[in-house]
Amino acid sequence: MNTLAERLKFLLNEKGLTQEEFANLIGITQPSVFKILNGQTKNPTKIYEIATALGVNIDWLKTGKGEPNLSQEVSAMTSEPDNDHAHRIDVLDVDAAASTDGILNVDYPEIIQSIWFSDVGVGQILGRKSTQGVHIIRVPTDSMMPTISPRDLVFIDTNINQFISDGVYVFKLNGHTFIKRLQRLPDGSLRASSDNKQYEPFAISAELFDTAEIIGKFVSVVSFNPRDL
Repeated sequence: MNTLAERLKFLLNEKGLTQEEFANLIGITQPSVFKILNGQTKNPTKIYEIATALGVNIDWLKTGKGEPNLSQEVSAMTSEPDNDHAHRIDVLDVDAAASTDGILNVDYPEIIQSIWFSDVGVGQILGRKSTQGVHIIRVPTDSMMPTISPRDLVFIDTNINQFISDGVYVFKLNGHTFIKRLQRLPDGSLRASSDNKQYEPFAISAELFDTAEIIGKFVSVVSFNPRDL
């Protein structure tokens, strides 16, 4: 595997991900994924998100050198702060209030743990330098598979409190809290959908969405358990 395209094709095949599923996972379009896979895009801007989503070493993904396994992830995060791990992200407990359809009914989830990240860890997972406004939640349902698997840890940016573009949001509506993919339609309404096709999408009128409260927007997802740190 001499090129990024070849390594990415191998990883997608190994994990059974389609181009569309992978595009949703890292927040880009399917045509953008296609350009990476055919070698047209050689230095994708979302390389951190790609490596994190696939659980591989970013240096190996970019260059093919070293080991593919993400050995850096151990040093990227820790349960206690130290000189190398100064970025704190709280894990919010929403498990007990979650229903099987992806609706949450908790207003003030408790902080069950804080995870401390190194500069490298923040860059790998968030693709930026700051963790301000970022929180971690667990998604205990399968409504957003394959983008978010049950028990994955989801990083949400609570600085985003309005709809800015299509993507996965956490939002409150009519007393319930949802984790859904939102898409703006031509008539001004929004389509709320689950990536798991077993769950039916539903429409939200522009008037009704004016009453919604955006809690945050999906940033990234990592498959690891903070209690194992």
